[in-house]
Amino acid sequence: MFLKLSKKPTRDEVLNFLATSASYGNLGLFIGAGLSKAVLNESSEDEIALSWGGLLQGVAKKMDVNYDSLNQIGTSYPEIASAICRAYRDKKHVSFKESLGCLKREISALTCWYPADEQRQRYSQYLESFAPSWIITTNYDLVIESLLTGKSITLGPNDPLSAPKGVVPVFHLHGVRTNPDGIIIAQEDYVTLFRPSEYRQIRLALTIKESTTLLLGYALGDVNVLTALDWSKYVFKRTRENYPHGVIQVLRKKKPSDEPYRAVNGVVILETEALSGFFEEFSVVRDAVMKVEEKKRQALEKLAGRLSSGESSTVTRFIDDNKFRAEMLTVLSASSIYLVAGFVSFIEKCIDETWERALPPGAFHAYEENLTIILDILTAFPLETFPPTLLHKTAYALQRVGQYVGDGYGESWAAKATWEKRSPELSLEIIHELNTIAEQYYYHQVKRLISSISK
Repeated sequence: MFLKLSKKPTRDEVLNFLATSASYGNLGLFIGAGLSKAVLNESSEDEIALSWGGLLQGVAKKMDVNYDSLNQIGTSYPEIASAICRAYRDKKHVSFKESLGCLKREISALTCWYPADEQRQRYSQYLESFAPSWIITTNYDLVIESLLTGKSITLGPNDPLSAPKGVVPVFHLHGVRTNPDGIIIAQEDYVTLFRPSEYRQIRLALTIKESTTLLLGYALGDVNVLTALDWSKYVFKRTRENYPHGVIQVLRKKKPSDEPYRAVNGVVILETEALSGFFEEFSVVRDAVMKVEEKKRQALEKLAGRLSSGESSTVTRFIDDNKFRAEMLTVLSASSIYLVAGFVSFIEKCIDETWERALPPGAFHAYEENLTIILDILTAFPLETFPPTLLHKTAYALQRVGQYVGDGYGESWAAKATWEKRSPELSLEIIHELNTIAEQYYYHQVKRLISSISK
């Protein structure tokens, strides 16, 4: 699995990256009004779902305020919302707070949208194919929750971004229509978003940093989202990124480009004529990736079963067949989290077998076989991913066989030659850790062998 996209990725690379991120479990969706519009307006002659501007225009009409007189070039939507409240306040002779409350209640009423069964079933499959670990939305409506019935939980702007296992948290960044007072829409609402140590801002930046983020039906125009994106790139840039991560935006165009490109801020742009077309395209890739992963999972389960059973034929082959042993260690190093529990007991059986082979008089070759297995394990992993239990067991095995590695009476000359030839392959980090283990557990033979390495 590659952890980040190249500077100029192909379309297939972007789609496969999204699919593998979904399998890794850190694919998140950032959803804007475009998704609600795609779901609700696609099969309807009327425009059911509205854009932010459409909502404010509808609210102004409900509150009997002239929208056109407020919608000036260069005026942001939060400023227009505040202007509507002031106009309503002056017209009705109420407080600004009462006017703002009225506006939010009208927003709540105007976003009462629920998809028809056909659209709900279709787009439910689309969203589920992403297997999102989280969803953040600027929408007030509950369209996403309607598509993920029984599989999601609604969170407001004051809730922590957390959910029970197996449930997708849907975090409404600007509030949710079922709580009109919590809706963030006017200029005055946005002021609180930029307070020092604001949870929402920090959490958003961390979430983007720790995930592959896919933007659907959303244009990067919200200032607090842009700030979070900046924080994720620059404020938290020193963390070790050993997971797939990146920001990808699906952008609707009448004549979409075939290949993706990067915006000035580094976001990968993937153009499509319609969101439904992108969803269909992704579903095909996701299905193919899942089939490959299922085949790999079955192979790992089969191998895990062989390791756990410790069949004598497998033990013998692991000891005697260098190619087989190398292949098994390669698989283990790539998937240690799934196999290491069974592998530890399997290795103990292999080591025990070499000691059985060493029992007959003059069977010094068995010590060399023992040491070869140990060195193969020690060179199969970098220290940072070396399973701790396996490392300790291997250090103990080296201590045990160490007393027979040498050119004296009762020692294995072949084992000594193997140590002198292959010990330089050990990384400095592994050598240091072996030395530390030897100090802690009084493994004198390990210290003796380590001291002989000229590094």
